[in-house]
Amino acid sequence: MVIQRLQTLYLILAIVMVSVFFYVPFGYTTVADVADGVSVLEPLRAGQFTGLVIPMALTLALMVVAIFMFKKMPMQKLMVLVSALLTVVSMGVVVYVMVSGFSDTNPQVTMTSVWGGGGLLLVGALIAQLAAYNGISSDQRLLRSYDRLR
Repeated sequence: MVIQRLQTLYLILAIVMVSVFFYVPFGYTTVADVADGVSVLEPLRAGQFTGLVIPMALTLALMVVAIFMFKKMPMQKLMVLVSALLTVVSMGVVVYVMVSGFSDTNPQVTMTSVWGGGGLLLVGALIAQLAAYNGISSDQRLLRSYDRLR
């Protein structure tokens, strides 16, 4: 009996996407000084925000551990599910950062945010995590069907 571990490839793909997300800007902020007329475009990266570093680091750790939990499928499913929930939390933080903008106490400075492509990496990672969860579930169903044949 050979069970294809396609979900391991999905988890590796999700790990790569989350790792790249740390370095690719998910948006840009334009800081315009009204008094001087100077405008600066600054990239927003996940490493700049503690609210993104902590859930993404936990997501990476859970996915790496889940790859090696193939003998305990219920625990593996739980780890993938929790890592997917942490990815959704990270998406929420990204949306919050982009929508709320940054507050500056100086009324002379205005800040606006522009979306970048890095946020799509989180969407891809979430899709890969859900595909891995589905793969683990199908493996469990396959094992239960083999147990009924005995």
